[in-house]
Amino acid sequence: MKRIAIIGALGGALLAISGTAQAHVNVDIGIGVPGFVYAEPAPVYVAPQPVYVAPQPVYVPRPVVVAPAPVYAPYWRGRDDDDDQGERRWRRRGYREHGEHGEHGQHGQHGHND
Repeated sequence: MKRIAIIGALGGALLAISGTAQAHVNVDIGIGVPGFVYAEPAPVYVAPQPVYVAPQPVYVPRPVVVAPAPVYAPYWRGRDDDDDQGERRWRRRGYREHGEHGEHGQHGQHGHND
């Protein structure tokens, strides 16, 4: 056990001596001027000039329009709207009494003695 104590004491002494051996004084003298430094300038982006190139004109033939022939049919006014038919019937029946052109107001004079 004495042996372990002696080895431990020697190891501690060696550690203390090595710390003392590293102790020294440094003296530095300097001038605060930097040396010559070359740095490349920052990159600069130069945009190209805008260029507009008009596309070539395209010539195509006129479009062909194909449509069916027009169909002309009489106007359908509905079932109840038959003015032409009703007028013809009226002329055939009651309008004959007044003559061909109507002659309203000329038969009987209606109280006028001209």
